Amino acid sequence: MNCGEKVLITGCGGMLGSAIYPYFTLSYQNVVATDFRVNETWLSYLDVRDESALRSYFADFRPTLVLHLAAETSLEYCENHRDIAEDTNHLATATIARLCAEAGTTLVYISTAGVFDGKKEGLYTEEDAPNPIMTYGRTKYLGELAAQRLCDKTFVIRAGWMMGGGREKEKKFIYKILKQLEAGRKEIFAVDDLWGTPTYTRDFAINLRALLATRKYGTYHMVCEGTGTRHDVAREILAICNRRDIKLTPVSSEFFSDEYFVIRPRSEMMSNSRLRQIGCNNMRPWRSALREYIKECFPECIQDMSGRRPEDNREGLEQKRHVLSLHTYNR
Repeated sequence: MNCGEKVLITGCGGMLGSAIYPYFTLSYQNVVATDFRVNETWLSYLDVRDESALRSYFADFRPTLVLHLAAETSLEYCENHRDIAEDTNHLATATIARLCAEAGTTLVYISTAGVFDGKKEGLYTEEDAPNPIMTYGRTKYLGELAAQRLCDKTFVIRAGWMMGGGREKEKKFIYKILKQLEAGRKEIFAVDDLWGTPTYTRDFAINLRALLATRKYGTYHMVCEGTGTRHDVAREILAICNRRDIKLTPVSSEFFSDEYFVIRPRSEMMSNSRLRQIGCNNMRPWRSALREYIKECFPECIQDMSGRRPEDNREGLEQKRHVLSLHTYNR
């Protein structure tokens, strides 16, 4: 237990925060988790766009480490509300970076593969120049630049397609597929013309703690090993859930253009090059992480070989009551 450090986490009420908070409370005695939406008893209210509120937190709590997770991440919302995206992703980050610099505080800024234009054939490394093609990516990249310019003790960490958080926090592609299974859908459509690197939030939290211990500031990619399309991820979900009865149909991104009208980069595939260079790449293959995630958080979605789901028997009911324990963070 690190008793000397004080950790302030912004935007901790979402998928990534739900993994980072419990793990960091195991490692640090003083952790304050905040969010704009207070949806947990352990969260305190903080709107990172409010500079006076940020200054109050720094003055009262005096953090030695800030994990800046707060962001506006919906691509469609960012495109329709560019001022809010700018205020949240760029300007608030600049304010936090200034405050960290003034206090000598270490800053961790969580960024995204969306800073790239997607034109590269291979995997993006930290040496590749960002060239965002939408408001979300542009404002996150401006946040990167502000953090690095204003605070010397900064880690910029780019994550990929997030998975994690369980039924309460998962808002991304994986839960959407699982909900379709639960709803009895017999055919699922998944995009096969966009590529990326899934990132399990628990693995991210564990690897983040190891990276911080190095004190080697800079920009890092932190994604699970391996790449794929949404179709590849959906196919893996069906395999894990033993759902051979479901038809999986590949479609282009145009298929969902009414709901997801913002153009995505063709490729968001990233490599953890710098993590490997410093001997700090503990990220697992995404398929292994996905299997663990579904088995622990969505066991009721898995059929046995006879086609029954766990909830159809007593053992399944016990699995459904399963609560994730923190011992898994100690592996």
